[in-house]
Amino acid sequence: MAAARSQDAAGADTAAAQPSHEIVVTGSRIRQPPLAGVSAIGRLSSQDLEFRGTMRVEDAINRLPQTFADQTSHVGLNPTGTATVNLRALGPQRTLVLIDGKRLMPGDPTGGSVAPDLNFIPDALVDRIEIVTGGASAVYGSDAVAGVVNFVLKKDFSGLMVDVQAGADNHHNQEAQIQSAVAAAGYVLPPANVTDGYGAEVTLVAGAKSPDGRGDVTLYGGYRYTQPVMNGARDFSACPLGAVGGTLSCFGSTHAPALARFVVLDPATSGFVQDLTLDPGGPSGALRPFDAPRDAYNYAPFEYFQRPEDRYTAGAFGEYQVTPALEVYASGMFMYDSTVAELAPSGLFVQPFSIACSNPMLSAAEVQAFCADAHVPPGGSALLVIGRRDTEAGARQSTLTHQDYRLIIGARGDLRGWDYDLSAMRSAVATGQTDTHDISLRRAADALNVVRNASGALVCASGGPGCVPYDIFQVGGVTKAALAYLGQPDRAKGTTGETVLSASVSSQLERFGLKSPWAAQGLSVAFGAEYRRESLSFSPDAELASGDLAGQGGVPLTPVRGAFHTTDLFGEARAPLAQNRGLLLRDLTLELGYRYSWYGDLGSSGTYKAGGLWSPVEGLSVRASLNHAVRAPNAVELFTPQSLDRMGFDVDPCAGASPIGSAADCARTGVSAAQYGHIVASSEGYNSLDGGNANLRPETADTGTIGIVVAPRGVDGLVATIDYYDIRIRDGISQVPPGFVIEQCLATGDPVYCKQIHRQPGTGSLWLGADGYVSGLTQNTASLRTNGLDLDLDYRLSLPRWQGRSLGSAMFKLVGTYVFALSNVTFRGAAGYDCAGYFGVGCSGPLPHWRHVFRATWASPWGVELSAAWRYIASVRNAASSSNPALAAPYEAADARLGARSYIDLGLSWRIDRRLEFRAGCNNLFDVDPPVVGGSFLAGIGANSNSYPSTYDGLGRNLFAGLTARF
Repeated sequence: MAAARSQDAAGADTAAAQPSHEIVVTGSRIRQPPLAGVSAIGRLSSQDLEFRGTMRVEDAINRLPQTFADQTSHVGLNPTGTATVNLRALGPQRTLVLIDGKRLMPGDPTGGSVAPDLNFIPDALVDRIEIVTGGASAVYGSDAVAGVVNFVLKKDFSGLMVDVQAGADNHHNQEAQIQSAVAAAGYVLPPANVTDGYGAEVTLVAGAKSPDGRGDVTLYGGYRYTQPVMNGARDFSACPLGAVGGTLSCFGSTHAPALARFVVLDPATSGFVQDLTLDPGGPSGALRPFDAPRDAYNYAPFEYFQRPEDRYTAGAFGEYQVTPALEVYASGMFMYDSTVAELAPSGLFVQPFSIACSNPMLSAAEVQAFCADAHVPPGGSALLVIGRRDTEAGARQSTLTHQDYRLIIGARGDLRGWDYDLSAMRSAVATGQTDTHDISLRRAADALNVVRNASGALVCASGGPGCVPYDIFQVGGVTKAALAYLGQPDRAKGTTGETVLSASVSSQLERFGLKSPWAAQGLSVAFGAEYRRESLSFSPDAELASGDLAGQGGVPLTPVRGAFHTTDLFGEARAPLAQNRGLLLRDLTLELGYRYSWYGDLGSSGTYKAGGLWSPVEGLSVRASLNHAVRAPNAVELFTPQSLDRMGFDVDPCAGASPIGSAADCARTGVSAAQYGHIVASSEGYNSLDGGNANLRPETADTGTIGIVVAPRGVDGLVATIDYYDIRIRDGISQVPPGFVIEQCLATGDPVYCKQIHRQPGTGSLWLGADGYVSGLTQNTASLRTNGLDLDLDYRLSLPRWQGRSLGSAMFKLVGTYVFALSNVTFRGAAGYDCAGYFGVGCSGPLPHWRHVFRATWASPWGVELSAAWRYIASVRNAASSSNPALAAPYEAADARLGARSYIDLGLSWRIDRRLEFRAGCNNLFDVDPPVVGGSFLAGIGANSNSYPSTYDGLGRNLFAGLTARF
């Protein structure tokens, strides 16, 4: 392979070192030299992916400084089973993904963003990945607010290619402090050294040209398999961690401990009476006060650090030149993907039950505690909120499947100086979800309502068929027969669909005499029309729709169905105004673009771009652009039903016997004087009300960029770019984090926030039952802004000769991004806050100021290439430590911090002969652990295993090897 290939994405298209030629580059429909555009274009080549050992393109994309983690294989809680890309940390719904310049269809209907699924991309066929960060809506339409990622595939194969690759993770568990915490809690420590996470992929590609040489066809098929990694295989994720006095300790679930937990309420007032659990050291049915640290359940070992996956891909591409003016083309792509998410055993997750005081399963001590102490009248029933982990039943599992297809037919050609492209695309995703080992709340209520029959045996009072008493009131009382009766699998299915009809033409009008008198090149234009329709549906089965399942929090899921369409007219122009006009005017070029969109019932809008390129002398260019973008709400944001998330946020400052918030501050959140100090706390999360909003408006964004490109004549092979970007979003469509809402209400008393808090009548709880929650519905927030600098240094040189032989060539590349700010104003009139340099509640995942990748590659004259990369992620602090009152949370441990991380990667590629190529490497060579922090500080998608494994290397060093054979 030639060393001239680029190694990491960044601001400029590094093909600049090669002879200039006009091509269609991402970000414009007009053919132009790669470095002549006004937008910075980053690039990853196929060799970049090989040096990384990439089997999942999400892993390569998420290592780039401009991107931030979203859905990945490391998401264990509420995964969609997809992989998504999130440019500039503005959300995956604001990143447009293309394959060969055409849209990749929406992904999973349950993911909130409906972002395209990168698993669909056949990684072995990727020729390059082009990235434009900043608005591109005038060129591509809605969703390109943060930018565009375009996967350009190889389609000109001739013969047969077989590509195989395998890899595994190796880690040495050496976190002494955390191991001490795990041992102190009595939990099992993982082995000192582990090798796991095995994965393998095989891809077959075949291609042929037509006998007349005017057409070709390429077919491919692939299979990928990845083994799971459990949290218990790493010491830093072997238990849920929390900070006590600055020291990390093991915590666990208090919602559903291994022994039953009974929160006794007064049936007349629903007021709190006492919190009890079974005492295994006493007689049968003995009780003692519930002790959260002592009785918490360690759910971590049951959960996946990395989910298992099976993926099948297949497809075909073909084109045929009918006449010099007409070429027809078609493509078909297919994927089937299956992954499994695993959670700790189900049970009763603090659900309320009415238990007759005459129930024969109750001991005398339990009758006293549940009934007499709660002032239950004779013959009445106790009101209990029960938590109980059914460890006997095994872990819960959710199997998530996606079956995707994408079909395109089109015609293109050159008709009297006009290049045209007509195409029709139909794509769809069919999803499935099957959950096992959950339990039915209705059956649990029947199985808890027990009497004695005529022979004195315990039976269900309802007499329902198959009902078996569920005796949770004594240690060891639950039988396999009872669990079999309670167990209830559930299923859901969904679809997304997209139809796109597109027509565009472009031309260089110099041939018609349209050019500036001071320029050598003429005016270039492109314009066209596009129709796009997107649909979405989600259908839960009767069990999910009934709200009967304990693992779903007793909250019903309702069907979703909706569709929207857009019709667009668009145009672009590139006008060289002056070229080679003497000192300081080597090139002056203007670019303009406009798109008008009709969104049906949502109205219409116009988007535009304007930019210029000024080159005063050869080797130096200044570029600037302004883009105005509009994004219409997608089907999920519009139509998702509202439902409770039982783990919507982590901290209620007004809960517990000694609340962190004062009585006056807590009163702002709806806590009465009688409730203060008597609200039962949860260590496993609180309720938020999530869902869509049919009243959403389109959001708008303005992106400004200015940068320089330096390629000095005196230093052959050097290209340097630096670009400043500023993206401002108004009426942004998003969810205000519920944890942030309660923080702001407590701190400021602002009614905008306080009215979002709904405490359960009587108890004041935000997690006991379905009446207590904080609203987190999707809405148009006030504004969002990010700005920063992108840096790219690319230097290539030929090495000197030694003993008469060439030593080959070397390439050095530095790609970095410095984020000045990521500012958010949640509601109009509310104070804004900046998340750059922070993580946690209000700011989601880590948002470091600086990230970079530096790669050095040696291309030897013997067909061997060696490459080393240094990846760096700057440190971030807990958002609660911010001096901004909109973020500061005095009741949180503000010193929580994720330290900086450096990773060293090595890669080797060896072209054995013209048919065989071998590659191998190691990522995270020195097995650097991820930064670890207590779970209450983690927030956002990707927060898992006491860290952010989608951002940091969580599994240790990754070893890989692969072979490509061509026939």
